[in-house]
Amino acid sequence: MSTSDTRRRGRLEEPVTAVYSWRAKPGRIGEFAEWARGVTAEAARFPGNLAATVVHNEDSRDFHVVHQFATRRDLHTWLDSPERQRWLAQARTLAATKTAQQHRTGLETWFHVPSEAAATMKPPPRWKMWLISLVSVYPLVLGFQAWVVPLTASWPLPLRAALFPLVLLTTMTYVVMPAVTRLLRPWL
Repeated sequence: MSTSDTRRRGRLEEPVTAVYSWRAKPGRIGEFAEWARGVTAEAARFPGNLAATVVHNEDSRDFHVVHQFATRRDLHTWLDSPERQRWLAQARTLAATKTAQQHRTGLETWFHVPSEAAATMKPPPRWKMWLISLVSVYPLVLGFQAWVVPLTASWPLPLRAALFPLVLLTTMTYVVMPAVTRLLRPWL
């Protein structure tokens, strides 16, 4: 679905992040790790896929498979695909259990760190998300304005304007917010 199609429907869809938590069978952790890498690689080939990754601590049997798609429709295209069904059939032989499933949109995805208790946890209050976002984004904006803007002053305005959210949102989503949410998790 194009952006103009979405706008015509009266709202702009937000990206959606789906987290599926699994516990590998004893003695099958290596095989499950291979499975997790394979399923994320498969999901990455689907239209609208923004990211696919695996979160796993070496001393644990728990795996968190994270998929981020541009829209819910894109996510459901992946979820309902025959390719995913084949991967799920294989997972059933390697996993002791599927421990949780979550779908999140908007700022909630920045403040979510998968854990065993995450299935029952609510997102933090909006004021906390706002405050942490503000404090986290300010140094990035300051650095961008100091170092990048002068280098791109001769670029056309649409290109300069596109660079700012691309750099800022990518850095916030994949670098800053995962670290900040881990650090401030007890407060959140």
